[in-house]
Amino acid sequence: MIINETMARQFFPSEDPIGKQITLDYVPDERPREIVGVVGDTITALDSKHYPAMYVPHLQQTSQWISIAWMQRAGMYFLIRANGDPGRLIPSVKAAVAEVDQNTPAADMATVGQVLGNQTRTLRFYMFLLGIFATVAILMAATGTYGALAYSVAERTREIGIRMALGGRSSTIVVMVLHQAAWIIGVGLIVGLMGASLLSSLLQSLLVEITATDAATYIAISALVLVISTIACIIPARRAATVDPVLALKHE
Repeated sequence: MIINETMARQFFPSEDPIGKQITLDYVPDERPREIVGVVGDTITALDSKHYPAMYVPHLQQTSQWISIAWMQRAGMYFLIRANGDPGRLIPSVKAAVAEVDQNTPAADMATVGQVLGNQTRTLRFYMFLLGIFATVAILMAATGTYGALAYSVAERTREIGIRMALGGRSSTIVVMVLHQAAWIIGVGLIVGLMGASLLSSLLQSLLVEITATDAATYIAISALVLVISTIACIIPARRAATVDPVLALKHE
């Protein structure tokens, strides 16, 4: 048999596995098999973790090999590299297989893209739903920020009018409103990042070649929320800067 690097590290951490013998207990009357080589690890489309694996010559499989879970370990697949559309090779591959053994037709033929697409269909659906929820959450955050600031500006209309009547400039009023908005956005980002870090482990099984605590993702999402929230603050800030002092002083 041939084993992969993960299996060599796990079962032979301090010695050379070449020449060692392994007996497959789940195969009835199986003779010990000698390790003749170590190959690199492979990964599946949905999991970037490496697992122990072993490869046994097809011609050495006996009738006893068809036992427990044989469907998971007795399959044989050929990977064909093609120039252009690989689908055009299907008739030729079927004909070639029939020339070798007419009783064993080629089955489950598909391109690598189709195989990966089938394996990730459910995952892509989950990601689509999470994307919708994330979009709704961002819109709700922007709407909530705008509503909170608009209400605050309405409540402070008289105060803003007094400031304007005493010589306050529009830029000062805008800075005051944005300063208040910065506190709201900052607290929201901190609470959101803390919640995301606590719940990130629930998404780990859905992620491929990326960790649940990927710093670049957190920074990008935080920047996106910051930009959207800042845009949502522009309308209340401009409204506060254009308050008529006379009307503001009459406001109750």
